Amino acid sequence: MEEKYSRRKEIILNTVINILENTDYAHLTIEEIAARAGVGKSTIYRWWKHKSELVFEAFKYHTTSTFHLDIHQSIKSNLIQQLQILSQALHHGVGRALLVAMVEYREEVSEIFHQYLLPYREQTSKLIDIAIQNGKIKADYPYALMLDTLYASIHYQIIFFNRLPDDAYIHALVYMILEPVCLSV
Repeated sequence: MEEKYSRRKEIILNTVINILENTDYAHLTIEEIAARAGVGKSTIYRWWKHKSELVFEAFKYHTTSTFHLDIHQSIKSNLIQQLQILSQALHHGVGRALLVAMVEYREEVSEIFHQYLLPYREQTSKLIDIAIQNGKIKADYPYALMLDTLYASIHYQIIFFNRLPDDAYIHALVYMILEPVCLSV
């Protein structure tokens, strides 16, 4: 899943990330990105058709190395870690810009989901399968719905309440979701 970037692309993506620390998606312009990155607009448009694609790529670049799950840790520990990282990523300017871009460009949401989010969800599903095989959690439970509930709660906190979910919130959320499925071992 890891992508190699040319030096020029890295400069552009870092520029987008830096700009979005102080401004929002609506005020992000290709002109400003090009000027700050020291490239022409045509260079940016050669790789990205629209700023929404550029924001998506910047988000991937910003977060690619952060979402690693550990099969040796419990499902609870992995979910807590994943939700903490997701919260930080979405609360960052580039994460907020991605959420706005996803609303504005609905046709790209499926692509973003399949290219970026689905692989992480599949990793989490594998951890759930391992926990089931190890007798840690029940097998007959709607785990897809469970994952939707976990991720949606983080999005809800950031989008509607404009706040970063803290550790207490994330721990309580994971406990509430896992409590009905945990087996006493």
